[in-house]
Amino acid sequence: MGLWLGTGTLAGAVILGALAVARTPEDRSEDASRIIESLTRPQQEADKLPAGALPALGGLGIDPSQTRLLGHSATITYYGAPAGEKLTPSAPPGKTICIIPVAANGEGRSVGCTLLASFESYGLKIENPERTEAGWLVVPAGAETSLKSVRNEGGWTQQAPNFLVRNNY
Repeated sequence: MGLWLGTGTLAGAVILGALAVARTPEDRSEDASRIIESLTRPQQEADKLPAGALPALGGLGIDPSQTRLLGHSATITYYGAPAGEKLTPSAPPGKTICIIPVAANGEGRSVGCTLLASFESYGLKIENPERTEAGWLVVPAGAETSLKSVRNEGGWTQQAPNFLVRNNY
């Protein structure tokens, strides 16, 4: 009987030891590379913003060496990048992800951003003023569902695993 209790005690210690070693999964909710996978690799030449687009980044905390090419529509090339902790004084704190649309002439006039922590709720969509072209960064593995949700809008195509573009020309 003492041997059985000794073995049971040892088994219990092994189980408790295994539980102590198990780790909580890493929180990646504010890691932009979970959305833009190419951020895990060095920036390529095609990922670099044209010089004319750099002024659009003014004060947003976007490091130009972190931009990545997402895709393009008829007249716009879309880049993605992580941004700083707080974009504006009225914005809630948190890490953000941005889309930088660049016109065919290499100029950027705007940037669209959202909090990484709430990205799953809708992703990040940016449109031109005429609503004829748009880029939509969605949750990885969610592109098919997102495409179905806009099937009545027409013109949407999938250009990357989680980047959709609309051309309505």
